[in-house]
Amino acid sequence: MKTSLKLVSAAILASLSATSLANQNTDNLEVITVTGDFKQESVQTLSASVHVLGEEDIALRNAVHLDELLNTAANINYTSGASRGRFIQIRGIGLRSQFVDPVNPSVGLLIDGINYSGLGGSALLFDTEQAEIYRGPQGTRFGADAMAGMIHINTAAASTNAQGKLQLGVGNYNSYNLGVAAGGGIDDVVGLRASVYQNVSDGYVDNIYLNDATQDQDELVARFKAKTDFSDIFVSELNVHYIDIENGYDAFTLDNSRNSVADEPGQDNQESVAFSLRNNFSGLDAFDINFNVTALNADLLYSYDEDWVCNDASEAELCEAGLHPWGYSSTDAYSRERQDRSLELNTQSKEGDWIAGIYYQTKDEELTRAYTWQAQDFSSNYQVDNIALFGQLETRIDDRTVLITGLRAENYQGDYSDNNGFVESVDDSMVGGKLAFEHQVNQQAMIYTSLSRGYKAGGVNGEALAKARDEGTDQSFFEAIKYFDPEYLWSGEFGVKGMSKDKRLVLRLAAFYMYRDNMQVKAYKEYKADETSEPVFVGYLDNAASGRNYGLEIDGRYQLTDRISLNGAVGYLRTRVDDFVNADGESKDGREQAQAPRYNYAFSARYDATDNLYVNLGIEGKDDYYFSDSHDSKAESVNLVNAKIGYSRNAWEVSAWVRNMFNQDYATRGFEFGNDPRDFYETHTYVQFAEPRMAGVSFTYQY
Repeated sequence: MKTSLKLVSAAILASLSATSLANQNTDNLEVITVTGDFKQESVQTLSASVHVLGEEDIALRNAVHLDELLNTAANINYTSGASRGRFIQIRGIGLRSQFVDPVNPSVGLLIDGINYSGLGGSALLFDTEQAEIYRGPQGTRFGADAMAGMIHINTAAASTNAQGKLQLGVGNYNSYNLGVAAGGGIDDVVGLRASVYQNVSDGYVDNIYLNDATQDQDELVARFKAKTDFSDIFVSELNVHYIDIENGYDAFTLDNSRNSVADEPGQDNQESVAFSLRNNFSGLDAFDINFNVTALNADLLYSYDEDWVCNDASEAELCEAGLHPWGYSSTDAYSRERQDRSLELNTQSKEGDWIAGIYYQTKDEELTRAYTWQAQDFSSNYQVDNIALFGQLETRIDDRTVLITGLRAENYQGDYSDNNGFVESVDDSMVGGKLAFEHQVNQQAMIYTSLSRGYKAGGVNGEALAKARDEGTDQSFFEAIKYFDPEYLWSGEFGVKGMSKDKRLVLRLAAFYMYRDNMQVKAYKEYKADETSEPVFVGYLDNAASGRNYGLEIDGRYQLTDRISLNGAVGYLRTRVDDFVNADGESKDGREQAQAPRYNYAFSARYDATDNLYVNLGIEGKDDYYFSDSHDSKAESVNLVNAKIGYSRNAWEVSAWVRNMFNQDYATRGFEFGNDPRDFYETHTYVQFAEPRMAGVSFTYQY
């Protein structure tokens, strides 16, 4: 592999140095900058693997939510298990669901500087300027929420210039959306921008018992942004977000179809208010001072029909499973009230070559679980306080080489209590950081190598504690997995980035090897009090000894002619779990990790037929992969085709688009257990399908 990597790197450097298409205009190829790290920097000079999705990328896929873009990035995957694909995995690492257990994200999500980690449903994309996906540990910058990586989303900036945007769209499944954004200045000092967006759809599951849209989407997001230049040396930016999501959740069926017969379908709701206040003072000669404050309040509801069927004797054929003598009827609902607060104070040199700061965050989550089989509702409180010191230094070795050293030390304290009388605490001190060399080979190309360490905190298995008190369960087992420990991720990375002299060819390659120490895995245990009783399904977090993830990522774009542009991304990933035995005593040692396809790819071509008319065609796909670390069911490999045709003139554009053109059925979540009384709860694989063929037309006007 080392020899192959050297050959690939040499070929990229050679192509970048040699490629030149004479007598062709190159002004339309902009240099992309990213802002998610400590400073604004060109993606071509950053010693990290970053996939950038700009406003045009979002528009070409007519993407409403982040989950409709993730297939375009190398080594990125996502899991639904809800109305949206809100659980994201980077290089095979990330959450797949949330029930009772606390959320300690592996992949962080920042929107306008506000930490939405664990709230992936918030990532609605209207009026988004840029989304940046950072692959690999971001321990120095983001700490415990970004062990595997970070997604950083910037919405459109406030401006003193008059600006506006109107977007209308309609599509199949009775879907429509409307977005309005406008901005301008009160004077030359204060710039404003406000936006509101509504997305509505029936969803793509038919409940043939209720004759209703039970997997529907009803999503509203409103944002306000104000930037004030109080003086030449003091700048302040305010962001306020309001999100109201009232989506149905009715995804699983006994026959793995899109025809549900659930009589009590669930909900996937979020109502949240958040703000950030970012301040920069540059009046000192030696350094600038940044002071940032954020707050987020969110009310969440996640519920589902556990038996997936109806119990109506008047509809005996539809409700056959529910009316079976061994059948059952139950629902499960999780209501959460979440409060997040954070403060960050840092000082940064004028040149941006060093930064040092302190960060404090507090989280408070109140959970109420209403479950049919519980004698009383389960309620818990999880209070977390974490404080971190961080710093990063760039040292110039020579004119072309820079050494980067970063360090972050974080203390994480969690206090857990519930209405069963359990009171538990965790106290973890964790250290992460980065050591990297950046070498500018020539004006077109740079190479880098880095060693970084990320981490995420441990916690308490609240559901396991609750089950430990229940009569008939294995109390000794649940007591043994009461806690799960912090996980650490070591990552070595080598990268090559560059562009041809005429800027028409841009390539980025990264090769990585990651070692997961004390790897956190989601596990499940199923209980039946006797042979005729319904199963009790318990999820919990456990630690495997270790895991290994390694692979390659290539991103590129090529302006083939003045009218044809090509984009592509390819990911290759190998993973394994070491020394893990699931709750049923089955060894998973040496097996591939969950949500980690060996390859994925995305290619697209845009043809500008005239100055006003364009066509975009894309293909994408991924290999099969395991749904979970605790069982062996897999999602099948898939290949998809997307297309868009658009006509623009002056400030408006009208377009027609289609995703998943050939209507491929593929799964984004899967479980392996018994849920059908007609075969006496024999074990099967049950899946939740991704979107089918989605098509529509849209109109955009902006000035």
